[in-house]
Amino acid sequence: MNNSQKYYINTLQKCVVIAFIFLINVSCSKPKEEEQENSDQKTDILTLSAEQVKNAHLVLGAFDKTTISDEVKANGIVDVPPMNMASVSIPISGYVKSTNTLPGSPIKKGGVLATIYSMDYIQLQQDYLQAVSRLKFLEQELERQNVLSKEDIGAKKKLQQADSEVSSMKAQTKALELKLELIGCSIEKLKKGQLSSSINITSPIEGYIKTANVSIGKNVAPTDVLFEIVGNTHKHIELKVFENDINKIKIGQKIVIEHPTFSEKPMMATVFLVGKNVEADSKTINIHGHIDDEVMESKLTVGQYVNTKIFTGKRIVNTLPETAVVIHNNDGFIFIQTKENTFQQIPVKIGTTEKGNIEIFTKRNIDNQQIVKQGASILQAMLASSE
Repeated sequence: MNNSQKYYINTLQKCVVIAFIFLINVSCSKPKEEEQENSDQKTDILTLSAEQVKNAHLVLGAFDKTTISDEVKANGIVDVPPMNMASVSIPISGYVKSTNTLPGSPIKKGGVLATIYSMDYIQLQQDYLQAVSRLKFLEQELERQNVLSKEDIGAKKKLQQADSEVSSMKAQTKALELKLELIGCSIEKLKKGQLSSSINITSPIEGYIKTANVSIGKNVAPTDVLFEIVGNTHKHIELKVFENDINKIKIGQKIVIEHPTFSEKPMMATVFLVGKNVEADSKTINIHGHIDDEVMESKLTVGQYVNTKIFTGKRIVNTLPETAVVIHNNDGFIFIQTKENTFQQIPVKIGTTEKGNIEIFTKRNIDNQQIVKQGASILQAMLASSE
């Protein structure tokens, strides 16, 4: 036998030995794996004695058929429409003489917010009175020219000139009058010679003062926002709904506002406007809801954060009471009876909860089996202790 033949035989012998060892390991490990699998499968089975079943006070039964409301959860803030908010400025320059208002103070419509001294205001009144006097003179001159024109004494050119001057002065006088009325000046008092050096800034709506940007002696300009007023009526909620729920939202759907203050009588609202544009950053759409009860509406504060549920419809589903479900993370477990005094733990998905009834989803059909409807937590504890 040459060397190459010896090398081939030795190599073949080594391969046979390795294959034999591998077969032995596989044959030994397979029962262990099967044993482990059987052990894992048995961890969800719990067998009790008759006395244990009695002491656990278990109640068995089938799924309940419950009509529940589909809902979309949304959060947002309490707001008021633009016509119930006001930014107060003054269309003339001056400085603050006095103010007695603070942010949060209530204010009536027409209530005085501050008093302003203004040299421009005095000049405007003077210009108006001079324009009125000048207009009176020009009207008299026009009347004289009319008389002379009829007697062919004066030239028609003078008559036309007088008429033009009267029209121009009327326009100037009317413009000054409108400016003064815009500021809040009484034209009747002004015509009687009662000039004023101060202007009262008043609130255009009833509500409360959100911000006050004034102080005694502060110079103010027409571009300055001196006060912001928020109305107390017609509050609504502005919610944000994610784009995957947009198609569920319709005008007229009911909204319940979740708040500890409203636990006895929930505050309800109604969807009255659904936005048309999805915000790029948050991928949400704006939903507006009207508060149904004006008394409850008064308990809300503008800018307040709210959590809500929008009811989008109803459906009949399989439910179990809370005593039948062991909650685990976002899902849970229930127990079914496989034979007398023997129970199996079944993982389930949890849906909507309404009035103590939990919507249940299972991978397997257990409609015809007995479910533990009371005492699931006791079985879970016993199962954990046995493991």
